[in-house]
Amino acid sequence: MKTPIDYFCAKSGVLCPHCQEKMDRGEVTEADIEVSKWFIESEIKNPALKDYIIYRTVKIPKMMVIMVGSSSGVNRALLTKISKQMSDEKRTNVRIVEKSSSIKKLLEQIVTPARVMGANTVWLPDGSWESTIRMPRSDLRKMPLDPRAAEEAIKILTGEVIHIVFE
Repeated sequence: MKTPIDYFCAKSGVLCPHCQEKMDRGEVTEADIEVSKWFIESEIKNPALKDYIIYRTVKIPKMMVIMVGSSSGVNRALLTKISKQMSDEKRTNVRIVEKSSSIKKLLEQIVTPARVMGANTVWLPDGSWESTIRMPRSDLRKMPLDPRAAEEAIKILTGEVIHIVFE
């Protein structure tokens, strides 16, 4: 298992100078450390987790989103099982999402059972871009979190700015 911090730091909960420097720069958060420790402890019960990489963890109101990837492909059934275990232990909704270059795909994993209809990219004069994500108005009540919190989660996970629009 590859975590945002060193294996020993995740296992012990005490950060080495290198990991502490990452934390000071804002590359790693308390949530990343907490999740890394939990995953390493769970790896004993679920050996399939050894192939996974934890990229980033975001704590938002009512939810924790963990972005992972795997060299051998992501097993959705395993991630669902791990997500349920972690939700029960942490007493908060935990979503484990697969790293994707598609903002639409990433957001779909976070807001499910709400649906994402489409995504448009808006290019700004300074050369940057923002994405507008369209969702059905009827799915607003199905969203497991506030739309602004979902926008913030995507910004932290990918660095991209999105705006969710209900039609």
